[in-house]
Amino acid sequence: MSRQGFFRFTGRIALVILSGLLGACDHKAELERQSATPSTVTAPADSAEPDVTIDSGDRSFEITDKVQPWPSEMPIEVPRFEAGTIRKIIRTETPEGRSWDMAIDGVPPNAVKAFVAMLKEEGFETSSLIVPEKEGERGSVTGLKGELTVVLIASGGNASLSVILKESR
Repeated sequence: MSRQGFFRFTGRIALVILSGLLGACDHKAELERQSATPSTVTAPADSAEPDVTIDSGDRSFEITDKVQPWPSEMPIEVPRFEAGTIRKIIRTETPEGRSWDMAIDGVPPNAVKAFVAMLKEEGFETSSLIVPEKEGERGSVTGLKGELTVVLIASGGNASLSVILKESR
């Protein structure tokens, strides 16, 4: 990968992280303006239930901690990542958009390269970093297409897949 490609890739990852932090900062200031009444929220460790939903005004978070199929509400432009088993899904809805974060187990070698090809086939602009290892490969790919950002990070048979849909209002 060229030096320019590396900086472009790390810049995009930094933008995704920065946008998440800025959204969280804005939300924190909003919460400080509200009354300081504590509320109880059941966390996965406090319950035998595999699903937790948190509604906070105009924001909603749903954590599903069980084997899941591909989310049916996923934007159709995002290619289905069928390598491995989805173990956890975190769905987030905010005024800025929606996101899906998935933890995936049992990811075979060469899954990152295959997903790069799938993203390109769907018209995504991609940047990737793939490192070969004895057990297979590890690495990441970022795909951009319009208001969609897709990030896959894989290593050692496990992966994290995030899909972010920015919605203009």
